Amino acid sequence: MKKTSKVTTAKEKENNRLKLEVVAKELAVTAKKLAITAKEKEDVRLKLAIIAKELAITAKDKEEVRLKLAKIAKELREKAEQQNKIKSKLKESEVRYRRLFESAHDGILILDSETGQITDVNPFLEKLLGYSKIEFLNKKLWEVGAFKNMKASKDVFNILKKDGYVRYDDLPLETKNGESIPVEFVSNSYLAGGTVVIQCNIRDISERKKIERIKESKRLLEEEKIKVESIADATHELRTPVAIIKGNVDLALKNINGKTLKSPHSALQAIDYEIKHLSGILADLSLITSKAWELKNRIVYEKVNLKSLIKIVISRCKALSFEKKISITSKEIPDIEILGDKVYLEKMLVNLVKNTIIYGNEKGHTVIDVEQTKGYVTINVTDDGIGIKEEDLPHVFERFYRADKYQKYGGNSIGLGLAIVKWVAEVHGGEVSVRSVKGKKGSVFSITLPVKSIDK
Repeated sequence: MKKTSKVTTAKEKENNRLKLEVVAKELAVTAKKLAITAKEKEDVRLKLAIIAKELAITAKDKEEVRLKLAKIAKELREKAEQQNKIKSKLKESEVRYRRLFESAHDGILILDSETGQITDVNPFLEKLLGYSKIEFLNKKLWEVGAFKNMKASKDVFNILKKDGYVRYDDLPLETKNGESIPVEFVSNSYLAGGTVVIQCNIRDISERKKIERIKESKRLLEEEKIKVESIADATHELRTPVAIIKGNVDLALKNINGKTLKSPHSALQAIDYEIKHLSGILADLSLITSKAWELKNRIVYEKVNLKSLIKIVISRCKALSFEKKISITSKEIPDIEILGDKVYLEKMLVNLVKNTIIYGNEKGHTVIDVEQTKGYVTINVTDDGIGIKEEDLPHVFERFYRADKYQKYGGNSIGLGLAIVKWVAEVHGGEVSVRSVKGKKGSVFSITLPVKSIDK
């Protein structure tokens, strides 16, 4: 019994072992399956992680794209607003230009820069020239009657194309009814909407010309008046020495009790003096009434030493200043040369010094000095005489002008001396000026001349 029991137990154990092996195998298979499932899950997890990462990146990219698109959309919006503003301003500008174009009190033509054809014309020009808009449009400038007489208009158009600018200060245009109108014609080219156009501005200068003619008439009348007064003054001045000559001749010829009232020698001396005076007046009249070009043609240019010239002038004028005891001196004069006519330059300075003597005080002083600047020399003649009134200053260099018409201060000037000074200075390329205070410190007359070359 015991033996049978032991056999049964061993068999049960074997069966159990076998069962356990089966279970172990099943567990191994299950474990293997579970391991595979776990690995697959891990693979899936990893894949999901990669996908999640990719999705996160894509979302970020999308956000960046969205932000960029938002920025671009904003910029486009702003540009659109700017474009609208520009368009609005352009439209306003066009309206403003059109309003000005239509209401302008000058004629305006717009030309095609390539063909020269008229593309627009404003109402003022239509009215001015008497042509309708249809008669202007699509015609070339020189094909419109008003511009047919425009000198070399085709050449002018070519210059316009090349240089972009043409100007006529006084151009006669003909209206449709044949009337000639003086105009100022200014034309230039500019870009309009990417196309080069030519604009011609035409201003009617009839009124300006009329005013200019009136001014010129007034000037000529004033000149004629001055000329008549000058002739009267000159006649008066010439009458005096002629009367003196006649008186001396009468005295020399008149015989009382076998004796003449004046010796022939004394009479001839007086006559000689008056003839010299007459000759001086006539020479001055001849000089001052010459045209500028005639005077310039008389000039004989040579090198003139300024120091020597002033020395000669002082020496000559001392004889004239003797009666009034006026001293004539000079400061240190630079030893320089100027280009000019010695005779006329001497006459100029003598007249200037002579003027200081005529209007100088007894025992007065006249001083000559010279200032040098780059390319020029200024000769100053200063006196301590009666001075010149402020209202007379602008006129002292005019022909026949005398600040003191009644010659209270002596002399026989007819008002040509300073005019000659001015003419001689100007014909030598120089200029004159004067500074003075009436009743105070006299006057300073200045002559500025070029030192080197003179344009002949």
